[in-house]
Amino acid sequence: TGQLAAPEGIEYTVFPLEPQRVTSVGNFIREFAIKDTVRTITDPYRRQFNNVLYWQLRATEAAAGRLRAALESDAYLFKTTAVAEQAEIHLARNGSELDMLNVSDSGMKDGPEPKEYKAHQRSPPEDLKVVSWAPGQILANLRYYVYDTQWRAKPVIYIIDSGLDTTGPDFRLGIDKWLYSPNVKAQRKDTPTDDNPRSHGSCVLSKAIGTNSGVYKNKIRENKNSEVVVVKVDRDLPFGEILWAFSIINTDIRNSRTARPAVVAFPWTVYNTDPVPWSIIKTYFEQIFNQGGSIIVASGNNATTPGRQDVDTLPAMWESPTFPLVVVGAVNNIGTIADFSQGPTHVTVWAPGVGVQCAKRYGVKYASGTSPSTGSVAGLAAYLLALGRVRFRGNINTPTILKSRLAGTASWVRQPPNGPRVIWNMEQGY
Repeated sequence: TGQLAAPEGIEYTVFPLEPQRVTSVGNFIREFAIKDTVRTITDPYRRQFNNVLYWQLRATEAAAGRLRAALESDAYLFKTTAVAEQAEIHLARNGSELDMLNVSDSGMKDGPEPKEYKAHQRSPPEDLKVVSWAPGQILANLRYYVYDTQWRAKPVIYIIDSGLDTTGPDFRLGIDKWLYSPNVKAQRKDTPTDDNPRSHGSCVLSKAIGTNSGVYKNKIRENKNSEVVVVKVDRDLPFGEILWAFSIINTDIRNSRTARPAVVAFPWTVYNTDPVPWSIIKTYFEQIFNQGGSIIVASGNNATTPGRQDVDTLPAMWESPTFPLVVVGAVNNIGTIADFSQGPTHVTVWAPGVGVQCAKRYGVKYASGTSPSTGSVAGLAAYLLALGRVRFRGNINTPTILKSRLAGTASWVRQPPNGPRVIWNMEQGY
C-alpha cells in the first residue's frame, strides 16, 4: 500500500458524487496509492455522517493534485480543514452536498429527534433544509427537513412538461392523471414517460412533491393528500401546445366534482413572442385564477446575456399587482441570487436553484435553473393550501392571497439587508 513519505502530508476528504459508488471510489484510491511511484498517499479510511459515506486520507498537495485529476467526475477531493469554503464553491459548480461534512468528529453523533408533532425528513437534500430554515437558525446546524401534516384540503397539482419518469423513488406514490396533447398523440408518445433527454419534467415535479426531493410531502400514511396531473406536451413547446395545455387545465378544474385548490406549474419561458395569440392564453390564465387556481412560472435563466438581466419573457412579464401570477427566481443555498436568474422585476419569490437534487430518468441528478425553483415553489404553494394557511375561496382571492403569502410570511431574507426573499415553509428545522 502507499505510504506517507513526508510529514507535511495534509488530511483530505473524498466525497463520491454518487453515493452508490462509495466502495468503488475507495478501491480506486487504494489502487492509485499503490501505483503512485512517489508513495505520498496513505490508505483511505471510510467515514460516515448520518447516512452519507465518504473517505479520508493523508497526502502531499502534489499527490492530492494527481489523485484529483485521476478521479475526474467520480468524486470530489478537498482539504478537510477547508470544507466550508470548498463546499460552497463546489455546490455552485456541481451541486454536491458537501457542506454537511463541515463537522467535527463529535458532530457526527446523532442528536435528539425533532419534536413528535412535526414530521421530518432525515438527511434531506441540502436545498430542502433551506425551506425549513427559520429566522435565527444556522443552516449548517440543520440535519432535518421539517414539515407539518395537519392537512385540511387536498389540492390538485398540474405540471406542463414533456412527461416524467414514474419509475424513480420520488414518484412511488404514483401519478393520478395524464393529459396528452393532440400533437403528442399524433407522434404516438401518449405514454407515461419522460421524453426530455434532460429529464426536465421529472426534475421539476420531484421538487414539488417528490418523496425524497420535494417540498410538499403529500402523504398521510400510505394515502396521498393531493392529486397530481401531468399535462404532457411536445418538448419543443410550440405555441399551440401551450394554448392547449392551459385550455385543458381550465376545463379540468371547471369539471371537477368538488371545488378544491389547484396549483399549475409552468417551468418555461417564451421570448420575443407575438403578443396577439398570447392574449388568448392570458384569458385562460384569468379563468383559472377566477376558479381559485394558482399559476407558478419561471423568471428565466438568461441574466448573463447582455441586456437580459431582468424578466423579458412570457408569461412572467404579465405579473402585476392585479394579475396574481407567481414568478420564481433562483438562489443558491445561502440565499444569493444565481448569476443566471432573471429579475428582480416581476419576481414574486426566490427558491434554491443552484445544484439542487431532483429526479431524472432512471435516477437522481443535480440541476440548476429557475425550473427546479419553480417546482419547489409549486410544492410550497400546494403545502400552504393543504394546511389551510391559505384558505381556498374558489375565486381570484385565493391566488391573490397565496401570492401575498409567498412574498410575505412564507419567505424571508437570508442575506440581509438587501437580499431576496427566499421561500420558507414556516417551520423550524433541526
